Amino acid sequence: MTMLEVRNLHVTYGKVRAVRGICLDVAEGQIVTLIGANGAGKSSVMHAICGVIKPQAGQITFNGRDISGLPSHRIVPQGIAQVPEGRMIFEDLTIRENLLVGGYVRSRGTDDERIDEVLELFPVLRPRLVEPAANLSGGQQQMLAIARGLMSNPAFLMLDEPSLGLSPKAAEEVFDLIGKLRASGVTILLVEQNVRQALAIASRGYVLESGQVILQGGSTELLSDERLINAYLGIRRH
Repeated sequence: MTMLEVRNLHVTYGKVRAVRGICLDVAEGQIVTLIGANGAGKSSVMHAICGVIKPQAGQITFNGRDISGLPSHRIVPQGIAQVPEGRMIFEDLTIRENLLVGGYVRSRGTDDERIDEVLELFPVLRPRLVEPAANLSGGQQQMLAIARGLMSNPAFLMLDEPSLGLSPKAAEEVFDLIGKLRASGVTILLVEQNVRQALAIASRGYVLESGQVILQGGSTELLSDERLINAYLGIRRH
């Protein structure tokens, strides 16, 4: 079943056209990745889906409901959460307080129950709940950002550059976690600079350039596409 449908999406910032007529689908249970250089429009697509910015035109449908242009506070309760680029955690707050911020829209269960559920995926955070988030390493801060996103119990999670700035070991841990999230039933839209790893865990991908989709298909198909290989994987075939 298709969970998210985006049709003819346009996003502008003043006179700048960041997204120009993008269409994409994400089926329930999939990981779908958006690939492209900086400024290609990837984050703008995510911001439009979660209501951070209002599209100039186009339609966004989630579980059969038109959510185009709705503000974030009306979109999150429908089961969508975003983990932004750069983590954006509150370093002066404790780890527990950061998690509570992510769970403010929940309508069932207690905060402690949901924190306990989320920490099953993040055992490294459990003994450090009362510490300031600033004490965490970069990889641990990324885990906290994802854990905070999960506090609203989303069915659909958007991850924007989750491995950015991390060591290879920390990035590997994050990708392992993304695989576990899919196995637990969470559908994921992933923006990721590491194209090879993103396609290795994704069902399908969309390649964006100048705000438009220039390639799309299954992950195996894209990994063998000459244009993607030459542009993003650092391999040139003659």
